[in-house]
Amino acid sequence: MRHYTLCLPLLTAFASQAADDYDLQRARATDTERWRCNACEPYQGWHGDVGLGVGYMNDDGASRFRNWVPTNYDQGMLGTLNTDLDYRGEGSEYGHIEATDLGLKRFSVATEAGRYDGLRGRFEYRESPYYWNRGVSVYQGEEGVLSAGPLTPFDKETLRKQVSLGLKFTPKSPWQPHASLRHETRRSTLTGYTSTLPGMGPMPGWRPIPQDQKTTLMDAGVSYLAEGWLVDLSYYGTLYTNEHQALYYGSQANPYLNDRAYEPDNDYHRLTLSGRRSWDRQSLTGRVMMSQATSSGGLNPFANTPVTQDNFNGRVETWQADARWLNRLSRSLTLKASAEHHDRQDKSDRQVVIGKLRPPTDRSHTKGDLGATYRLSRAIKLEGGYLYRGDRREEADRRETDLHTLYVRGRYQPVGPWSAGTRLSLSRRTGSEWLGDSGGTPTLRQYYLADRDRAELRGDLTWQVNDPLTLTAEAWWAEDSYPEPDIGRSQDRDYGVDLSASWSLPEQLDLNLFLNQQWIGSDQQHAYAYAPDWAPYQTRVRDEISTLGLGLTKRKALERDLTLGLDYSYSYGRGRNEASAGYDYPDLTSTLHRLSGYALYQLDERQALRVDLRYERVSDEDYLYLGEEANLGEWNQHYGGYFGGVSWLYHF
Repeated sequence: MRHYTLCLPLLTAFASQAADDYDLQRARATDTERWRCNACEPYQGWHGDVGLGVGYMNDDGASRFRNWVPTNYDQGMLGTLNTDLDYRGEGSEYGHIEATDLGLKRFSVATEAGRYDGLRGRFEYRESPYYWNRGVSVYQGEEGVLSAGPLTPFDKETLRKQVSLGLKFTPKSPWQPHASLRHETRRSTLTGYTSTLPGMGPMPGWRPIPQDQKTTLMDAGVSYLAEGWLVDLSYYGTLYTNEHQALYYGSQANPYLNDRAYEPDNDYHRLTLSGRRSWDRQSLTGRVMMSQATSSGGLNPFANTPVTQDNFNGRVETWQADARWLNRLSRSLTLKASAEHHDRQDKSDRQVVIGKLRPPTDRSHTKGDLGATYRLSRAIKLEGGYLYRGDRREEADRRETDLHTLYVRGRYQPVGPWSAGTRLSLSRRTGSEWLGDSGGTPTLRQYYLADRDRAELRGDLTWQVNDPLTLTAEAWWAEDSYPEPDIGRSQDRDYGVDLSASWSLPEQLDLNLFLNQQWIGSDQQHAYAYAPDWAPYQTRVRDEISTLGLGLTKRKALERDLTLGLDYSYSYGRGRNEASAGYDYPDLTSTLHRLSGYALYQLDERQALRVDLRYERVSDEDYLYLGEEANLGEWNQHYGGYFGGVSWLYHF
């Protein structure tokens, strides 16, 4: 149609000129200046954006606010640098520099250079912190040795540092090698709960657990590409080092009174051969992986442990094979099938403690998937299939479990404002006899191994009311039922709804609204051990989560080259616990308000100013920590943190 639309007026013009005895010799040259595609023309030199910013923040004494504005201090001024620059040289020569949030604690710097049809390399460095609550502890110290003293505040936080190097060579041949190297360090302070504090007696408290870990990741391989073929052989490996073997903690008189082991040093190596073959309307994808993980941990830090050797030698070997086949028989019918088998063999030391034999941890699972897609018409498409998974665990109370799932999915998408979809799945998990303490009794069963029936239903609806307004809705319902409700979980429910609306006027206004409501519940069967008949009782846990959001973007505000943006989200969570006998625990609640806004003013074609504002208010209540602030600190969150900043942006 596009060709006809162009040709018809041209033919009309030529016909009219011919009728007037049009003379080609007197025709003027056509002005083709406006026909040029400037965006398609090659350019050389640097192009991109650079931004400098300065701001002020106050976390209101809560380190968790720093997950949004990551800094090293509670309040004060800060500066940031952001860049996204591209370089284009002669031929296929190119370069790229990117920096994100330089000046904050969470930042990244990356650069890439080379030739598209030759050798190219990449370097990246990033730091990524995460902050939890603040607390107090009677334990202080360094280098894996803690001693008890007066209560001292501490921060629960972690900091990851990553350095990445990558090389890729794309010669003018089917062979394409690639390699990358990444090194990561993680230093953090985690927490361990203790019910007894030295010098203070039986009362709750925290034990800071310092972490100092290093990981090196390697990836290399070569790919072969041809018409209808793709084969790749690659190697992936990791080397993990833990700077501490054990954490010692105790009183000031004897810090070595108690100890806790850390994860041992280990390494992991994997070799993968994968390929893809396409022909006619079919495709076949396959992969074979072989891996080995080894570790060596010292047992001598624990002097009183009756061990048979000084080190524990761990070795786990795995192999996996999977394949996927897709066949489009016609324009209406498509068949698919996939299969996978994974086998894990534990060949680690089994007898390192005198008088005890460590059980094997061999595992394997098998998966299968058969499905078909059929298009009834241009508007209706149906899909159905069967999924199977079988797990074998040598050390578990239930060695075998089999999961069978049937599903059907439908999609209605006519030429019009409506579209809808739905999916129904039914599954059943069964397996071998339960191996309990009394020889086959299904008591004290673990819910992820027990027999289970599951039903899940999902649906979505989209309505294009008019050009600017679109409404969408999605709802789901799922229920798990355990047919043998002895001691353990007997039922789970999860259902909710997502609603959203978007209003878009080009070059003027974008408005988005969303609402999410979710309910999660579970029933648990218990028995009172001190009652003569093990009197049973039941607890019901109910969680409710509500989330509301608003997003607004206004362009050409105040009849100027000004863009205004606003984002607001509100979430509320409530957890309830009801017992058929005994004590009902108080509710758990959590409330979050998060507001952010910006104003972007274009000074000229290359320069702009941007103002950012952020505010977050959090309040939560956990009855476990109420009344224990003297020993645990302010573990519940009640804060209102804010940030404001201004940036100058320049476009090359």
